[in-house]
Amino acid sequence: MRTVGVDIGGTKIAAGFLDETGRPVLLGTAPTSPYDGEANVRTIERLIDDPRVVGAEVLAVSVATTFENDGALRDPRGWFGWKGQVLADVLTKPERQALVFADAAAGAVGECTHGAGAGYDHLLYVTVGTGVSHSFVVNGEPLHGARNAAYFSGYTPQARCDRRQCDFPHVEGICSGPGLARAFFGPEARDARPVIAAATAGDPRAVDVVDHAAWHLGALIATMVSMYDPSGVVIGGGLGTGASDYRQQAVEVARSLITTEHGKGVPVVPASLGEMSCWVGAIEMAAMQHAGPPTHADATLAATIA
Repeated sequence: MRTVGVDIGGTKIAAGFLDETGRPVLLGTAPTSPYDGEANVRTIERLIDDPRVVGAEVLAVSVATTFENDGALRDPRGWFGWKGQVLADVLTKPERQALVFADAAAGAVGECTHGAGAGYDHLLYVTVGTGVSHSFVVNGEPLHGARNAAYFSGYTPQARCDRRQCDFPHVEGICSGPGLARAFFGPEARDARPVIAAATAGDPRAVDVVDHAAWHLGALIATMVSMYDPSGVVIGGGLGTGASDYRQQAVEVARSLITTEHGKGVPVVPASLGEMSCWVGAIEMAAMQHAGPPTHADATLAATIA
C-alpha cells in the first residue's frame, strides 16, 4: 500500500512520504489559503504530483481542526474553507482513498513512531504554533474523546498569574504564535518570529511578552503532567520546535509548578521530526486503520474515527 501524507496547518500545507527504510521525505510546502477550500485542494494536489508518490492508493491527511461524530470538519472560523464538510470525501478519488486525522493526534503518533516519543508508553504531546493543543497517547493509540475533541488544551482558561490585567479568554490567546504577535504588534498581527527575535536581542517589551507566554505555557504543561501522568512529554509545532528559548522557559516554569516528585522527573523534549510530525503520524494512523479497497463509506468512517 503506497501512502502519501499531507499536513494542513493554519499557515502552510506540507506533504511527504516514508521511503523504503521508513525515513520521512518531504515533498514540499506551500501557504494555506484562508477561507478557500478549493484553492487548498489544488495546493494539495500540486504538492503530491511527484513521481516518487505517483499512484499512491492512500492520502493520509492531518488537519488543524477537529470533527463532528459524522466526520464533518468543525473549523469554527471557516479558516480552511471546508467547515461542515467531510474532508475525506472531498479528497477521495476513485483510485485513491483519503483518511483524515486531527493534527494533534497525528503529530503525537508521528513522534511515537519515528521521533522523540519513541519508547514512551504514555506520551503527552503538546503542539505550539498557530494554535496550542495536545494529544495523550497510550501504547501508540491517541485518546480521541467522546466527541473527537480531546485535544483542546489551548482553549482552557489561563492559570492565575501576577499580572493585574490578564483577562484572555484562553491559554492559546497568550501562548500561540498569533497570541505573541498580537501582544507585541497589535490585534491584526499573526507572525511571532519578529517577537522571538526581538526578545533574543534583548528588547524589554518583547522579553516581557515572551516571559508572560512562557509562564502560561509552563503552567498548562504542569497541569497536564499532573492530570495524565505521562512517561514523557514531547513539545512540537512551529514555536515548540523553532523557538528553543521560549520552549525552555516554559519547561522550567512547568518544573517549578509540578508538585509531585515523579512528575518533576518526567522527560520533556522537543519533537525531533520538527514540522514533519503531523504528516508522518497521519501516514502511520492510516496504516493502522486502512482495510480493504477505497470506498466512500471507509473514507467517511476514517474521518469520523479521527
